[in-house]
Amino acid sequence: MNSLQTNYQALVSDEIEGPHESVIFHVASEDSVPRWNHVDDLDAFFRRIYRYHQNGGYACIMLYYSIGGLMYFIIGSSFIYGINCIHFNFDQPPSPYHNTTVTSLSQLFIPVSQCVAENFGVIDWFLVILFLLGLVYRVYKCIDRNCKAREIRQFFELNMKIPKCDLPNITWHEIVNNLRSVQHEQQMCVNNTDLNELDISHRILRTTNYMVAMVNKSILPLKLNIWFLGDWVYLSTQLRQTLVFLLFTSSFMSPFKAPGKLKEEFKKREERLNCANQLGNMILLAGVVSLALVPIIFSWSVLSFLLDYSGYMRLEPGFSTVRRWSDYAKIYLRHFNELDHELKKRLGRAAKPSKEYMRSFSTPLVVLMAKFSLKVLGSVVAFFCFWGIFKEQLFTLPYVLVIISVGAALFTGLSACVPDENEVSCPNELMQKVVAEIHYIPDNFKTMAHTTKVRNEFSHLFPYTIVILLEELLSPLITPYILICRLRPQALEIVDFLRNFTVHVDGVGDVCSFALMDVSKHGNPQWLGQGLSKADQLQQAEDGKTELSALHFALMNPYWEPPAATNAFIQNFREQVTTARDRCPGLDSNPYYNSLNSVSTMGSKYASLVNSIHRSTHQSYPGPSTSFSSDLKRSRVLTKLSEAEGPPYYPQNGIWTSMTGNEMEGSLVQTGLNPIEARAADMSLSALFLHEVHDKHMGSLRSQSESRSQSGSQRRDNDGEESPLLELKMGESYAP
Repeated sequence: MNSLQTNYQALVSDEIEGPHESVIFHVASEDSVPRWNHVDDLDAFFRRIYRYHQNGGYACIMLYYSIGGLMYFIIGSSFIYGINCIHFNFDQPPSPYHNTTVTSLSQLFIPVSQCVAENFGVIDWFLVILFLLGLVYRVYKCIDRNCKAREIRQFFELNMKIPKCDLPNITWHEIVNNLRSVQHEQQMCVNNTDLNELDISHRILRTTNYMVAMVNKSILPLKLNIWFLGDWVYLSTQLRQTLVFLLFTSSFMSPFKAPGKLKEEFKKREERLNCANQLGNMILLAGVVSLALVPIIFSWSVLSFLLDYSGYMRLEPGFSTVRRWSDYAKIYLRHFNELDHELKKRLGRAAKPSKEYMRSFSTPLVVLMAKFSLKVLGSVVAFFCFWGIFKEQLFTLPYVLVIISVGAALFTGLSACVPDENEVSCPNELMQKVVAEIHYIPDNFKTMAHTTKVRNEFSHLFPYTIVILLEELLSPLITPYILICRLRPQALEIVDFLRNFTVHVDGVGDVCSFALMDVSKHGNPQWLGQGLSKADQLQQAEDGKTELSALHFALMNPYWEPPAATNAFIQNFREQVTTARDRCPGLDSNPYYNSLNSVSTMGSKYASLVNSIHRSTHQSYPGPSTSFSSDLKRSRVLTKLSEAEGPPYYPQNGIWTSMTGNEMEGSLVQTGLNPIEARAADMSLSALFLHEVHDKHMGSLRSQSESRSQSGSQRRDNDGEESPLLELKMGESYAP
């Protein structure tokens, strides 16, 4: 599509490429190269292409699924065998060995044939049937995935001319360009002659974009109030998968009859109550089924936990105190149309400053108790260890090994509660580092970063690993409660959201309107300024989601043609950066230099780049030669380019390019930043600059409000009082 104005339509039709099937049609050509003239279910096809590229090709994909099937067999068979066929209490009756000496470990394991004949009851056979049904399903899915993975391998090697050995060294940006070339040649999508970057992202992330928007607008009831913990944000893997199944992927239970096809009754306002009742009943059914399966799912969760983490608990007990991003954070912090590998890289960079921020807090009472406990535990463990060195028989006594193992694990865990005495940190500065990478935080996080309240709220995004594991273990119990008691009453709000924020795009189908990143429809004046958005408060994305998503997508896809209003916002944003750069850097209110100062704390390369930019405001860089500049743009200095964010050359459409091209390249050459790092740094600076402008704007609004309150004048409509953040120049206009 040339522009979104021709394709951003009301819900008048739901026609896309064809019926919802998983079959791919292609016709063999004369030169035996398969042709993909029409692909049914392009969503699934593009997702498989993306997974094939990111996961390393056919062999890695099949090995992954084979290991998954093997683990299912091991866990299921071990559980059924273990509860019936092992003499755990072999020294007590009714074990046949309670009065005899066990001389071999094999004596404790009953042969399968004998165990089945003597010990299996009705419940055991029921579990066996469930296990076998699950095994048959796993085998079927493995065969099906094998066939589809072979098709994708054929598509890569014959149609896109990309051999498997080159997959790690090709960026996703290059894969998209190849897909567009194949579309021109073979018309995979029959409704469009061209596929742009946004079309492909819509198909891969159609469901994800809806989830991001629903979390952004607080449609999903994920916040629980626990009497001894207070407010808690809960989103486990089971709950997330259940929500996706209920709301999007199940053609029977969800409002969508197929990918990109919202059911007609959900598009009609007069049917909203009936649709809400229908969806509420489906949610209730899913909740009841989940409740009925609690014993099985909970047992499976415990077994999976033990199998996955027993080794870590024994050899690396400190793993439980390592922090990582929660599933909720991976949705809340995600841009619209941000691919998995882009999000993974961005949150990976944010992990270090986030850990430093969380470590900057310590409670004196907790620290004192932890130090005392460490001394006691260390003494006890050391005592038994030294005693056992001289008397090996000690380790054969009951509970000695348990005391040593548990004591060592507790010692490692409590060590994380004691801060480094030589470490001095500033929470506000660390929060700026975090914002540079995660991009989305509530406004009070920046000004109140030093408070325990903000620290506790941030811990919902970046909790301890043990907290995430406990949430997963308890998920079989909590998920039915959320479905029945929390999500079901929200059915009407969900129906209204799907009706109000679903639009039809030619050749793509029904998508979340937020994912179009059109600031005229979903921009927030508090981030955008007046003149670019017509959206009311219900239509606005929160926390600058539309604006930051547009900046991110434009930076990762330099040839994307955004909607007119979004394009005006991006251009004016860059002009605002240039204007701020040319002002006096000593002003505290200058958002550009405030952002640069924050970026300079993110590492030596970033600090060197910031110094180069500061110097470039007073003198020009000697520009690199033309041949060197050309080589620079094609530089491939990173391994694993398949996980790279954006194109493999230096950004030409970011904040760094507010300088001249030679200045930009000179700065990057001197600092040693490779193209991928430069693009990430550009997005970090863009996010910080937009936050600075937003904070300045909100501060001016608060000052105006306080001034009116003090003078006792009547409050007037703020719409006429707000000064635009990024004003349109005289004579500029945009098409809605």
